[in-house]
Amino acid sequence: MDYRLLILLISVFLAVKCQNVTETGKTTQNGTLTAEKVEKKPEEETPLSEVPSMCTVCNCTGDIIDCDNTNFTVHFEDWQWSTKIVGTLTFRNTSLIHVKPFPRMQVRKLILRENKITKIDVAAFKQIINLTELDLSYNQLTTENLQPNVFEGNFSPDLYEPLEKLAVLNLANNLLLSLHQDIFEHLSYLRVLNLSGNRFSIVDRSTSIALSSLPDLEALDLSYCGLKTLPTNQFLSMSRLRKLDLSGNQFANPPKALEGAKWLEVLYMDENPIQMIHHMQQFPRIPQLKELSLCCMPYLTVVGASAFSGLTSLERLRVENCPKLELIDPYALASEPDSGGPVWPHLKKLDLSNNALRYLPQQFLARWDWLEELDLMNNKWSCDCDNQYLIGMLLPSLGKKLMGDEMYKLTCAAPPEHAGKNLTSLSHRKLRCLDLNGARPERDATILIGILCGLLLAIPVCLTIFILWRRGFFFCGAQGPASFSRAFYKRARNDDEF
Repeated sequence: MDYRLLILLISVFLAVKCQNVTETGKTTQNGTLTAEKVEKKPEEETPLSEVPSMCTVCNCTGDIIDCDNTNFTVHFEDWQWSTKIVGTLTFRNTSLIHVKPFPRMQVRKLILRENKITKIDVAAFKQIINLTELDLSYNQLTTENLQPNVFEGNFSPDLYEPLEKLAVLNLANNLLLSLHQDIFEHLSYLRVLNLSGNRFSIVDRSTSIALSSLPDLEALDLSYCGLKTLPTNQFLSMSRLRKLDLSGNQFANPPKALEGAKWLEVLYMDENPIQMIHHMQQFPRIPQLKELSLCCMPYLTVVGASAFSGLTSLERLRVENCPKLELIDPYALASEPDSGGPVWPHLKKLDLSNNALRYLPQQFLARWDWLEELDLMNNKWSCDCDNQYLIGMLLPSLGKKLMGDEMYKLTCAAPPEHAGKNLTSLSHRKLRCLDLNGARPERDATILIGILCGLLLAIPVCLTIFILWRRGFFFCGAQGPASFSRAFYKRARNDDEF
């Protein structure tokens, strides 16, 4: 019994031990795997847990992610994006230098402005879905590091897919001297392009080809690029161009290339060194142009006849802050079609403020009552008969409607008797005409009185002098004609021989 019990106990012990050994082996093996997992997990997850996700660093509000004013030198890795659907994503005023490819996500508006970006990887925006607006302004992009493959879209074996939703691209205020001629080959749906503040100075052949490759472009900004001329045929292929900004350049005359922009509706040419606009240096014919801005032009002195005669559809004209502009010709807007007789555009808004204008001709517009807004503030208005229409008719009848209370702030700069007076205070008066050559009729009475007094004094004085002369007071003693003759007689000496 004892032996049997002992053998049974030994058998049970051995069986349990073998089972424990087997389970220990499995446990060891599992433990090894677990250990490996434990060992690997810290290796993989610990660094990730140390790097913050997007919304722990940026401000995530609704579909807007604001990463402005951070110290990023590169943007987030793929796994750090906490959301895949974004309305507006901004990296403004950061230390971002290198733009790497974005992960597959939906972003409607991507703003990367005011950074230090010098490099953008190939196809950096390829995976972004529904990207409609991209802002890369105020960075350090050059012609060399801004290549066409930066904007590369998706490709399939039998279909080429550009960034089909990208409609607005802002490259303003970078270091671009020129554009690669194929820079927009992946942006065939681009509608708005901003190139302002770059250092082009001229639109070279490569840049011209690049711009001409955008036939559907609707708005182009080339302001403050140091341009003096434009290629003559630059806008011929841009059949949908509606808005063009050429402000702050070095154009001495309206560029002839504008004649190719047949469908242009809005043109800004502020801050250009144009001195005169007249029939010899007029704006080209732009039949669909509705708005023209010529502001802050320091050298503009004259807007002559036919200056805007080719702008037959003009509705809004701004010529303001031109300190030397003294004259606008009555027929500056008028055109003379073949049917005969001048024709004026149907102008709705006219801004002539802050110039040195003296007169507003009645013939400048065919119908002043068509106007909806008028600004004539801060000019040197002369309150004489040549401004009788402005002072006596236009302001009393339409001034309140067109200018509101600003009408009562218009003052006379000349002539002296009206200087400082409000134009509306003279509306009931018939204004005198100024004399030629700078004469001052207001001083005529004083001059006439002075002349009369002079004559009244001169006549008796002259008579007195004449009488005295006749009586010989101009020689010593009373003398007559004989005395006058003897004044020249010389007595001979006694010892003279006869």
